[in-house]
Amino acid sequence: MYEVRRIGLAIDAVAGYGRGVIRGVMSYCHANPSWIIAVEPFWSFGTLPSVEQWEVDGMIVQTFSSAFEDEVLARRLPTVNVSNFLTEPSRLATVVPDDEAVGEMAADYLLSLGFRELGYCWQGTTGYGRLRFEAFRNRAKKSQVRVHECDSSKHDLGQWLTGLPKPAGVLGSNDDWAHRLLNVARRKGVKVPDEVAVLGVDDDDLFNALVTPSLSSIALPAEQIGFEAATLLNGLIDGRRAADEPICLPPIRVVQRQSTDVVSVTDVEVARAIRFIREHAGRPFQVEDLLDDVPLSRRSLERRFRRAMGRSVSAEIRRAHVERAKQLLIATDMSMSQIGLASGFTSSTRFGIVFQKEVGQPPTEFRRRSRLGQRSGTETAGV
Repeated sequence: MYEVRRIGLAIDAVAGYGRGVIRGVMSYCHANPSWIIAVEPFWSFGTLPSVEQWEVDGMIVQTFSSAFEDEVLARRLPTVNVSNFLTEPSRLATVVPDDEAVGEMAADYLLSLGFRELGYCWQGTTGYGRLRFEAFRNRAKKSQVRVHECDSSKHDLGQWLTGLPKPAGVLGSNDDWAHRLLNVARRKGVKVPDEVAVLGVDDDDLFNALVTPSLSSIALPAEQIGFEAATLLNGLIDGRRAADEPICLPPIRVVQRQSTDVVSVTDVEVARAIRFIREHAGRPFQVEDLLDDVPLSRRSLERRFRRAMGRSVSAEIRRAHVERAKQLLIATDMSMSQIGLASGFTSSTRFGIVFQKEVGQPPTEFRRRSRLGQRSGTETAGV
């Protein structure tokens, strides 16, 4: 007979990130019946939960203030934090998104749409917002692109948006800020995505698909974070020591919707080539195939493409094939060989090599991370 472990959750169940973390924790509970949730998640942190009287063996929390973290530490219970909200490092064992990788992914994506003006909106006080902004700005700087910052503690969002050089691609530090951008753009008559393309973070699919235009967003590995946090907490309850550094898990992908459905390239022929590449990402083709659709010589196309996009035509083709593969890995149960062929790769071996190089992990691992909530009770997870 196993020993029951009572767990308390101080997690915001309203936001998409918190709900994802909770799903990951529940996946762990299903695989480990000794775990029961004794204190349920909270519906917003307008009032921080009081943990003094919790009769639990361990906790998974989102730390939103140093005072709350003090209360948690005072309990001297095994605890894992899943929040990067504070600007200073958490004093708890921590599993969070890799926010620097989030900023880099956002910059790469908006640059891939051809934007040479970028913006970033946030409240100016959050740890995750700072990390995402700095990585976003640094990645843009490498492409000699300037980032216009809107810190809401210093700037009026409406004035900032109307004064922003256009066309521009703008990242909200999370979906909430991206939705604010959409609302202000609507009031100010700024066209999305033609004048300003808007990208969020968290991919709360319910709300992002509800708005008009629908919001593109970076999907975070929230369910994996919940599962890994539970795994880590179970070890702490057993007496194992947590690593000194937080566990940071990379973002999954950009989920493109209407708010970024644009090619912001003034060179008409380059824009035509980009559309061809994206429309044909599901089949094999080479640079020569574009020349039947784009009335340029290969040399001229390569030169103009690199000047407009900062990379080669071949690199854009690879990127389109990989993005197609990501969609199929998440949304279907197709085999790896089937996905490779349906994503324009000539063989499953070539698919695996290119995917590993572009994404940094094999396609099987990408599928496992992105579909954690569908794992069966017999599967186990590793960081």
